Amino acid sequence: MPVKITKLKSGKYRVSTPGGVKAKATTKEKAKRQANLLRGIDHGWKPTGKPARKTKRKRKSGGVKSPYRRGKNNPHPHGDWRTYFN
Repeated sequence: MPVKITKLKSGKYRVSTPGGVKAKATTKEKAKRQANLLRGIDHGWKPTGKPARKTKRKRKSGGVKSPYRRGKNNPHPHGDWRTYFN
């Protein structure tokens, strides 16, 4: 269902769909948010009240790992820290 945002003479905005008016005399930012919500519901999104999951950042492809990273093959130059406690 297409969502239409129209500007009123008063400077406010109206959000409407073919099914009727969904918001009257709202701000532009709120109208955009409501239109986005209505489109999401139309595409199968179900409001659960939980916040959205954050997307994981992907490492740049083709990137070279730092040669100074610590690991099995690159121990700390002063020795392993575990040796101090044994």
